[in-house]
Amino acid sequence: MFDVTSSSLSTDAVDLLACEVLADLYRAYCGAAPLAVRAYRDEEALLLLLRFEPDRCADGEDDDLDPLVATALHAMPCMIASAVEARTGTRLAPGDLSLCSARGLAVFAFGGLADDAEQCRDEDIFRIDIIGPARSAGPAVRLAS
Repeated sequence: MFDVTSSSLSTDAVDLLACEVLADLYRAYCGAAPLAVRAYRDEEALLLLLRFEPDRCADGEDDDLDPLVATALHAMPCMIASAVEARTGTRLAPGDLSLCSARGLAVFAFGGLADDAEQCRDEDIFRIDIIGPARSAGPAVRLAS
């Protein structure tokens, strides 16, 4: 069940896609569909709420999550952000994960939404400009010989 709460049509697609990616990741890892996935947006913040069956992912000894499931949940924000950026061009900044395993709740936080990821792609922080006849403009680094 997907329930997207948003105020803009342009963000509806991002919210819905993020929900779908989260549901697919959970299904692929745990072998069952989540009980619910919802998106909530407030300006530049996006929260994804995941409801799951606590018994399905329990460790067996107590109500804590299986360590492998907990590790997978902690890795999902970066995977969701990467999938959303690849498909829509909108960059999500993964934030914290809040997890309540006894109640079967996980909340994924994202912030710093940029409508146009193309602006950021022009600023390659790993680019090294070489001084020479072909390159004369912009900051430069000389290569040691």
